[in-house]
Amino acid sequence: MKIFNYLVLLATLSASTAYANPNNTCEGQNLRKTFASGAAWNFCWTIRAQEGLVLSQVHYQAPYGTYRRVLGEAALAQIQGNFDDALVGSTFVSTQIGLGGNNSLSLKPQDCPSGTLQNFNGRPVLCTRNLQSGYLYKYEDRQRQSERYEISTNAKIGSRLYTLRWTFHENGTLEPAIGLSGTLPSVNTSNAAFGWPLNTQGTIASSFLDHYLWRLDFDLDSTASNDVVEEIISTPSADKLRKTRSFSIVQTEVGRRFEPEIKRFWRVRDGAIHGGNGIGYISYEIVPNAYDQSRANPFNEPWLSNDIWFTTFKNCERFAIDNSNTTNCASSVNQFTDNEPLNQADVVVWYKHTQHFLPRGEDSNLIGTRWSSFQLVPRDWNAQNMF
Repeated sequence: MKIFNYLVLLATLSASTAYANPNNTCEGQNLRKTFASGAAWNFCWTIRAQEGLVLSQVHYQAPYGTYRRVLGEAALAQIQGNFDDALVGSTFVSTQIGLGGNNSLSLKPQDCPSGTLQNFNGRPVLCTRNLQSGYLYKYEDRQRQSERYEISTNAKIGSRLYTLRWTFHENGTLEPAIGLSGTLPSVNTSNAAFGWPLNTQGTIASSFLDHYLWRLDFDLDSTASNDVVEEIISTPSADKLRKTRSFSIVQTEVGRRFEPEIKRFWRVRDGAIHGGNGIGYISYEIVPNAYDQSRANPFNEPWLSNDIWFTTFKNCERFAIDNSNTTNCASSVNQFTDNEPLNQADVVVWYKHTQHFLPRGEDSNLIGTRWSSFQLVPRDWNAQNMF
């Protein structure tokens, strides 16, 4: 039977820590990126023992636009690992092992080509890079090229390597991502740390699922406690020739699924501030990337039954799963949704993405990096295109 021999590290982890309300607290070190256009991002970053890379007080400003807050705090709030053969139970990487501490790797210049290394506790653990992103828009001869600013850290967990990456686009789009890489264990290895054995013919004997869950504390503009979640649905007619749109405000804490049959999406908007000239409230839309594997839930666990969850801020709700070490708080995100009012509240979004990994011959002995990500895209942040 496969075992996760790195679980011996559990004894070295202390109980989960409750942190102060981040609405007005910038934790760690400040970074500011100003693009040639005048657009700018400003935020703080730190490395926590369990979550690894954590952002706080994330602000964006379009060229000649208003400087506004987007997020009070943001982090990957859990990795749940499962083997397809179910011979080993779930492993909760963030809480049982941790993505920070000694598992957060010191980086070398080759880990950050054309970038800058940033230190945490005396070690270079964060890579920051300025990159080109191609067209911001193009129509005939009218066009604009754009840039992006990326930050990333690496964490080694057994035979796997996870890269936590946040991309700050010039147009205000924010993209959280996690990259899976590492090595395949040797042939006939039956006790590979977080790995999978190969038989004597070199045939891969098992594959696995990773469930990634992010925690995003939206604190739009200067007031954290007046945000609103809107659900927008485009329902096709029976003949599929027309679509009918509907808008509704999510009134209480809830979990939702992406449905391929309809166009359903959500935006978190401010309860008071408009983008200008009478247009809609400033907001950020949640845009999935490649969520085709996200319905996988082999053990029918309730916290994996939805693709996205909306809750109100509570200090002790730190991890989407295995949150039981905190004080006076529920264990998993499905228990966080206990029908509290969500309208005009301090909204927290929990986003799930599932990665099903079936090893290929080409992965031996280095796994080709596989990325899981989604986007937060501004809507009505400005009265017009500031570019």
